[in-house]
Amino acid sequence: MNKYEILEITPDELPKCSSFWNINDTRLIERKVFAYKIDDEYVGGCALFVRYEKCGHFSHFDVRSDLRGNGIGSRILEFAIQYFKDIGMEKMRLHVLKDNKSAIRLYKKYAFEYVEDITPEKIVMIKIL
Repeated sequence: MNKYEILEITPDELPKCSSFWNINDTRLIERKVFAYKIDDEYVGGCALFVRYEKCGHFSHFDVRSDLRGNGIGSRILEFAIQYFKDIGMEKMRLHVLKDNKSAIRLYKKYAFEYVEDITPEKIVMIKIL
């Protein structure tokens, strides 16, 4: 894998992320958005925000489909965990589709635990930081 960096991007830069995000999702503009960049190409990312006191929320996590399985998702998740620790969060929360088994395996690897169903298709997971 080539040199990479994870950096905060502005709403003007969102079109560069269209290979893995729906850039018309207005929630992306309301959050801190970070993209995983290899050389000059954005290939994955996440959005982070504080939803509850001392609890960071991880959303819009995705990696371009042809690059999955190369550790990019793990690096993005590790970045988000450290980001929330650095700003004083005690927990990290996320929502995931129940049928997204690979994402759930990744979250469990990083000690996220099931909390509740929020819809018939989606669950909440939390990690104590």
